[in-house]
Amino acid sequence: MSTTTTKKTSPIRALTGFSTLNDANLVVQADAVIAGMTNNAAYPNPPIAIATFSTGVTTYSNAVAAALDGGKNAKAVREKQKKLVVADLRQLAMYVESNCNDDMPTFTSSGFVAKSKPSPSAPVTAPVIKSVDYGTNSGQILVSIKSVSGAKSYNLRYASIGQGGTPGTWTIVNIGSIKKAITVGSLTPGTTYAFQAQALGAASLSDWSDSTTIMCV
Repeated sequence: MSTTTTKKTSPIRALTGFSTLNDANLVVQADAVIAGMTNNAAYPNPPIAIATFSTGVTTYSNAVAAALDGGKNAKAVREKQKKLVVADLRQLAMYVESNCNDDMPTFTSSGFVAKSKPSPSAPVTAPVIKSVDYGTNSGQILVSIKSVSGAKSYNLRYASIGQGGTPGTWTIVNIGSIKKAITVGSLTPGTTYAFQAQALGAASLSDWSDSTTIMCV
C-alpha cells in the first residue's frame, strides 16, 4: 500500500516591527493596509473596521504634522496616536495571517509585508579525512577530519580489510567535534583498516568520504 507524504510549509507571517518605523514610514504602511483591505473579499470581518482604522491613521498623520513645531504637548499627542495605530496594525496583521490560508497572493493583497522564509538547508558535502596516524598505545588509530561548511556533526566509520581488499562490517561512531583527532581504539594489531567520514547537516547527510587505510600496530 502506497502512502503520500505531505510536505509541511511554514505559515506566512507578517513583519510586525511597526513601532520601530519612523512616522512617515508608519503612515505609508498603514495606508497600504487601508488600500489593501478595503472591500477585500478575503478579509470580510476584520477585528477593526477599516474605516475606523483609516480615521485613526488620519488623526495620527495630523498629529505628526502638528508636532513638527516641537511643542511638548503636540509630541505627546503624536506618540499616543502612534501607539494606537501600531496596536491596530498588529491586530489586523494577526487577522490576515489567520485568514490568508497561507496563500502568498492573498496575504500580500492585504497590504502587509510578509517575513521572508528561511531557504531550505543546502546539502552538505562529503568531508575529507586529512590524516590517519598511530596512537600512543597499541591498537589505537588517530583520525583527523577536515571540517565541512554547514555540518552539525560527523560520523566516522571503520572496518577491517579482508581478502581481496573488501571491507568487513562497518562500525559507526558519531563525532560531535573534530577540532582534535578522533581516537579509535581496541583495534587488532597487524590488521589493515579502512576509515570513512560523513557530515551531518541540518536536514541531510553527506555521502561517505573516500576510504583511507592504515595497518594497525
